[in-house]
Amino acid sequence: MKLKVTQHCVAAVLIGVFSHSSMAQSVLLESQSGTISDVGDWMQLLLPAAGFAGSLWIDDTEGAWQLAKGATTTAVATHSLKFAFGRLRPDGTSYNSFPSGHTSAAFSGAAYIHHRYGNTWGIPAYGLASFVGASRVWANRHYLDDVMAGGSIAVLSSLYWTNSYHHSDLMVVPTLGRDSVGIALTYTPLVGGMKKAYVPEQASGWGRSQPSLNHSYELFIGGASINHNRVQERGGTPFDLANFNEDSESKTYSSARVVWGLDDTQYMSFGFTPYESRDVTNLNRDMRFGGKSYQLGDEVISAYRLYGLNADYLFKLLPRSDWKLDLGVGVNFSHLSIQMDNTTGKNLSEQSDWFVSPAATIELGYRFNDTLSANLGYRISASSQYKTQESWVSLDYQFDQRWTTSITLGQYEQSISTHDFNNELRLDYAGLSVKYAF
Repeated sequence: MKLKVTQHCVAAVLIGVFSHSSMAQSVLLESQSGTISDVGDWMQLLLPAAGFAGSLWIDDTEGAWQLAKGATTTAVATHSLKFAFGRLRPDGTSYNSFPSGHTSAAFSGAAYIHHRYGNTWGIPAYGLASFVGASRVWANRHYLDDVMAGGSIAVLSSLYWTNSYHHSDLMVVPTLGRDSVGIALTYTPLVGGMKKAYVPEQASGWGRSQPSLNHSYELFIGGASINHNRVQERGGTPFDLANFNEDSESKTYSSARVVWGLDDTQYMSFGFTPYESRDVTNLNRDMRFGGKSYQLGDEVISAYRLYGLNADYLFKLLPRSDWKLDLGVGVNFSHLSIQMDNTTGKNLSEQSDWFVSPAATIELGYRFNDTLSANLGYRISASSQYKTQESWVSLDYQFDQRWTTSITLGQYEQSISTHDFNNELRLDYAGLSVKYAF
């Protein structure tokens, strides 16, 4: 028997549940407050402020201007996406969860400090920015993909606007002659505060070489349409989470990917996809889940969390052709958690498990010219309890050697069967990705 959502007043149910904290007692709807949250609130402002003040302190006005441009780009992108997606926060307070504004602001400062002044200041700044993101998840104000997207937007914006800072007007260079060893001193006033000169990446010759950009970071942001998300405990009645107020909020779908090139023919790929959704419904029948009972007419909330991490080793079989054929093997790590509770609380149940499985990937593509290409990919991962398959197609536009943007359509399917529960998930996704090569 398939669980169906009652059709009366879906929007009114959500507003009534989520806007009256006295009625919403479930831990799934409670926001956290305290020192961790307060420090995160302040740190989102202090990091960009520290970067700006530090630049002015050393008369690096060019850097301060780059920070202003990067932070502005980040803020515009973040709040535009908040408006476009209208995702409900985990605590149900407002429809502006994706992406995290606190995290994007903190990483604007941290990324600028790193890209402008290096690891010495940048690594501690990233640590503080990561604390801000963690505090937002801890406070139940954001999902993990909200935080991931916010931080990535800030880092990519900073990479676009920020150049490295030369710390000294004085350069000391060792020299080696046939019969002598020495040093050469060069002093150029104001060089320390100037933006580094642009050298075309295609340039070659004495003292210059074309950079080998074998590594990349890619952020994908899009939406998902859930075909089904069926859950069944052993011996229990199945129900479909896709029917839990499916029109109540948008389903975001985002992922991050790092490609680490080993040479012209092989590379490693590491991907992370955190998918979460929370929905409210009025039950039209009695049901049991996780050892708890829920009665006809009860207002319940479900929380579905799926984190997927994959690592693949791939070979380029056609490295010097307009055609692309990449084959790879790898491993998939996944964590699934399904929670349910009455909106009034005190009836929380959960089923969760970890899964590890081998994987195989194939990707086909064709480059039409120097800027436009198309790709078609398929990845499968399977074990005795866990099986996933994902297929996608993308149209890629390369602006230059470093920057590429893609429109991607895909489908993800998952089948899980454990001793305690089964889960069948199928979703379609579409969105835009931005890739930076380095």
